[in-house]
Amino acid sequence: MKEIVIGMNFPRRTAAENIDQALQHVVNSGFDCVELNLSDFPLIAGGEIQWEYVRYVKEKFNKYPLQYTAHIGGGLQLRNIHEYDLQKNVLRSSIDICSELNLNPLVLHFEQSSPQLQKEKAFLEAHIEAADYAAEFGIQLCIENIEVEDYTKVLDMIEKVNRENFRMTLDVGHLALSTTYFGCDFEVAIKECIPYVGHVHLNDNTLSFEEMRIENFMLYQTMDMGYRITFGRGDIHLPPFWGKVPMEWVLETLHEADYNGIYICEYENNLYVPFHKGIQENVRQVITGIRNRYNEGK
Repeated sequence: MKEIVIGMNFPRRTAAENIDQALQHVVNSGFDCVELNLSDFPLIAGGEIQWEYVRYVKEKFNKYPLQYTAHIGGGLQLRNIHEYDLQKNVLRSSIDICSELNLNPLVLHFEQSSPQLQKEKAFLEAHIEAADYAAEFGIQLCIENIEVEDYTKVLDMIEKVNRENFRMTLDVGHLALSTTYFGCDFEVAIKECIPYVGHVHLNDNTLSFEEMRIENFMLYQTMDMGYRITFGRGDIHLPPFWGKVPMEWVLETLHEADYNGIYICEYENNLYVPFHKGIQENVRQVITGIRNRYNEGK
């Protein structure tokens, strides 16, 4: 088995001039990896790369003994056929940035599917094209399941793209919510997803689906996160083991399937700064314990 690699999403609301402090805190907290959302900084403008900014970030990232992964920036919508070329340019630029900054894999979002076949066709074709382009740089694309869609649609898409470097980001919290909403069995869903998994997001919640996420997304976006956490409403991105998702069972099932990828603890990390080290240690301890139990049983 490979060494355990545990990461966190890049510290939220970090100003560019404070990247050093943020990364040093990640290192001090014992994490091995950071996942950068590509819209955390203005690395792309109008679909074009802002190379001066990219070079600035690269110089900072190269100082620290960390692995780096990427999350696609907010707003990418490859079902938007009216701005299709712009959307594809943003994705291609994102892949170029990943190559330059050595971010791998790049996490993409599935988003809600459309009843319009033209949009679904465009969505699929854009990802096939992107996977082929990313393969030129050795970049893996991992598409993430979301809480408002049936996870089997993501698996079906991976089958249709049919590229070795196009895999799934298993978002454990999202899957727990979507299986609750769609009436599926969470454990069955995990086992069905595992053969497709190339990357893992660990986040927790109370298993309470927020229906406003589907009914009125614009209003949903205005809901205060503090309020949502207090009442346990939807995709609240608690740290792993802080909610009700059966996280240890998930980690054990991944181990049984020989998952050797990165575990990203993807939570509202600006709210939990004093606890980062403990969160990392807890996840590592559980995974280590699972490995040790299985090794002793051999």
